[in-house]
Amino acid sequence: MRIVIEDVPDDFARELVQLAADRGLNIAVAPAQWTAARAEALLRDLPDGALEIIRVTVDGQGWGDAERLRGDDGTALTGRTGAIKQAVKRGVKTGRLPEGLPAPVIATYDPNASGYQRTSGFTMPEETLPAFEAAFKRL
Repeated sequence: MRIVIEDVPDDFARELVQLAADRGLNIAVAPAQWTAARAEALLRDLPDGALEIIRVTVDGQGWGDAERLRGDDGTALTGRTGAIKQAVKRGVKTGRLPEGLPAPVIATYDPNASGYQRTSGFTMPEETLPAFEAAFKRL
């Protein structure tokens, strides 16, 4: 048997797991995932620079090249992913997004270089991509 319960507070999820365990059942709570509606809520709350990171990454099928985002003048990307994190936090605080959503994009760096370096680009997990593709169509 498979029962799916989504978007419940963490304390309630723990209670459900304990209740099942008390009755000899073993259940697991799946982590929150991005849906088109959740992705759209995030996109509508982002400043242009942060939105462009996600748009370029989605257009690149999960890879957003940093040079494309920097443009000809080599503009720094500093702070743009911070805006994404803050928008997710606001979404959780206002109830538009559930807690525990994975980051929609992840900055990528050269693992062979030590010290400060500029990001080479951004990745989006394969399972997240369809939600953001659908969200961009809804905007």
